[in-house]
Amino acid sequence: MDFVTLSRLNRANRTVIGELDAMGFYDDAVQTVDVYLVPFGFAYGWQFYGTTGRINIPAISTSRLGHLFQGGYTSLRDVLRHEYAHAIADTHRGLIRSRRFTDAFGANHTWDFEWEYDPHFHVSEYAATCPAEDFAEVFMFYLRHGGVMPQRIRTPSVSRKWAFIRRLAYAVSQGLRRWRE
Repeated sequence: MDFVTLSRLNRANRTVIGELDAMGFYDDAVQTVDVYLVPFGFAYGWQFYGTTGRINIPAISTSRLGHLFQGGYTSLRDVLRHEYAHAIADTHRGLIRSRRFTDAFGANHTWDFEWEYDPHFHVSEYAATCPAEDFAEVFMFYLRHGGVMPQRIRTPSVSRKWAFIRRLAYAVSQGLRRWRE
């Protein structure tokens, strides 16, 4: 993927919204999150946590251009899945800022310390950045695979995170703002 156009972004967004809806995540709060195409950015995309919640996807990003020269690929749908995870964390803070999240991801959502990447603990190298990114990466895989965990990432640590996201889908679909302990 080199340049993102508005038509490509809209197509990908419709697909991801369909996945969010099918999995129980597309509630009233998430429906208020807007996705914008912006001219330029360093990252593939970003979500404005704690403000408007909007997701920005750059038409041209240095990360995407770097992959053209260094190899690698990240789909636009995966970027949106990842950014919607941040939006869900933002719109459902009572469920994310919880002991259940900390138990599943090894630290609270706002913890800002990078782990060393371990494929038995993380679904991607980027997931080792911090718990918020770990959550977003596992969430992205969860949506991409329709909630069915691929065998290649099936470890006890990732399974705990996957189970948290499955329970989160149920909680969001039921309109819960906090966990019922």
